This record gives sequence, C-alpha cells and structure tokens, in this order.
Amino acid sequence: MMLADVILLLGLCFGGYLFWQGRRQAEAAQQHARRYCQQEGLQFLDLAWQASRPHRWGRRMGWQSRYNFGFSSDGESRYEGEITLLNLSLQRVSTPPYRLPTE
Repeated sequence: MMLADVILLLGLCFGGYLFWQGRRQAEAAQQHARRYCQQEGLQFLDLAWQASRPHRWGRRMGWQSRYNFGFSSDGESRYEGEITLLNLSLQRVSTPPYRLPTE
C-alpha cells in the first residue's frame, strides 16, 4: 500500500467521522430544542444547521455547532431561536422576544 493510499484512507475515515458526529449533534440539538419549546409552552417548528467548528476549553477539545430553530408562541407567528451545542451537551439557547398568546 502506498503512502498516498494510506493518507486518502485516513482522510475518508476522518470525513466519515465528522459526518457521523454532525448527525449525532443534529439529533441532540433537535431533542434540546423540542424540550426547550415544551418547557416554555412554545410550538417547535423546525431545525437548521448554522455553523460548526472545533472548540477548545481548558485542555480539552470538542466540536461546537450552532443551529437555528423555528418556533411559534401563538400558532400564527414564526420566530427564530439559536441553540449551541458543545459535542452533545447544550451550551445555550437564545430566543428573540416573542408575543405571548392572548386568551
């Protein structure tokens, strides 16, 4: 096996790992966003990937990803929130001011 073949194989394995990690994070982000909407009495609409990058905290390395999620507070309006994950852990959720439903 040539050195170029080994490098190509390692590159393919690393690309596959990044894809697999991205899918795991997307599933975790959707669970966190759904749970947040349920706790706040909001209707979860959708989730979209925003950005990913390597992140270092202390002596450890991880993969940080940001997602936008759509939600509605009254069933008519649409708002966009942002959720940030570090590996599979929730770092923060931010939402814009939204209208509370009138009864």
